[in-house]
Amino acid sequence: MKKVYAFIVSLLFLATMGCSIDFSTTKGVYTQTTTMTVSQTTTEMAMDDVISAVYAKIYAELYDDIRAEIIADLSEEQFSLIYDNVMTDLYAKIDAGDLTLEAVSAVDQIFDVALNSAPGVVGVANLNASNTIQSVGSGVIYKQTGSTYYVVTNHHVIEDGTSFEIYFEDKTSIAATLIGEDPLVDVAVLTFVSNKTLTVLNFGDSEALSQGQIVLAVGNPNGFDYFGSVTMGVVSGLNRYFDIDNDNVTDMFVNYVQHDAAINAGNSGGALFNLNGEVIGLNVIKIASTEIEGMGFAIPSELVERICADIEEFGVSKQVPVLGITFVDIMNNPTYFTANNITLPPSMTSGFYVIGIQTNASFYGYVQVGDIVTQIGDVTIVNSLDFKAGFSKYRVGDIIDIIVYRNGAYLTIEDIELKPRP
Repeated sequence: MKKVYAFIVSLLFLATMGCSIDFSTTKGVYTQTTTMTVSQTTTEMAMDDVISAVYAKIYAELYDDIRAEIIADLSEEQFSLIYDNVMTDLYAKIDAGDLTLEAVSAVDQIFDVALNSAPGVVGVANLNASNTIQSVGSGVIYKQTGSTYYVVTNHHVIEDGTSFEIYFEDKTSIAATLIGEDPLVDVAVLTFVSNKTLTVLNFGDSEALSQGQIVLAVGNPNGFDYFGSVTMGVVSGLNRYFDIDNDNVTDMFVNYVQHDAAINAGNSGGALFNLNGEVIGLNVIKIASTEIEGMGFAIPSELVERICADIEEFGVSKQVPVLGITFVDIMNNPTYFTANNITLPPSMTSGFYVIGIQTNASFYGYVQVGDIVTQIGDVTIVNSLDFKAGFSKYRVGDIIDIIVYRNGAYLTIEDIELKPRP
């Protein structure tokens, strides 16, 4: 890559100096005449033409060397875990002569992630009482204290397990201890003890992600026979919400990162990386059907990191509160009320109409069936989607007030403590 960096320096140099270039090339052969002056050039050329000419000249010289470096890197043992299709698009651009500095830089960063970060993604095995593996998944080593390593994975990877093991690329394994979990968000933390020097990964800033950004997914699709597979994609969308726990209520506190990097069974709990090698998400689920392809979802690292800190300190997560109500969004479901002979106030165009309350949840004992909730905390209810984004800042233990419409009048209910899932 030194040649590429030299190219950048050359462009910066030429941008500050006058120059004339007599340029021609056939199969990489070229001639050049350069006169550097401050006030004039021997041939008047627009700066765009100068840059284009120099780029073409340097490209002719660097193309074969850069491509050889890429292929040589791919042949190294560390990169045997990369699927051929990860680089297909970039190779096509290189072979077609469409190489850009951005493309080369992206390739270099992808190599760095595969070499330096991917080893921090391990296998997680869930064993039953008979000491038989009943499910496997992936996990991320995110912390080391002395000889103790911390691994975050999905709750559904370790669910109903009696014991757990961490697996490595060389097919060795080590016993692990479950220290806490968050079933609602689908996060669990394990620890294991090892005197080996292992790769410990850093969490990145998932809130800085942007749509279209390149990401890499690392995990163990279809089990440990495909240990540490790396797939590439882009961020397809941000702040996605859906009913991950199948309770017929859209989950409102996990703003999932949607991406199209290939993930499959076994990838659960694996890392979603940015090109800096930082974990910006924990892969959790994909939508799969004959009509849908390339819709994977990751729990954003900002939430995962806070849950891990809670579990380390308290043994449980104190992050995501559960309101404990089933409701109908007035704005988005106007026909519901006509069909059920429910008369709303003429001025009531938004709010949550309560149709069910969960025992011992946050709103239990405060809200009644038939109430219309118009404000929760400092979030005025417009529709459920806006509410999810606005209310996501609240955590278990926060004290809030709410406003409800009941029996023809608005009522403020104060000092409600937000609780975790019962």
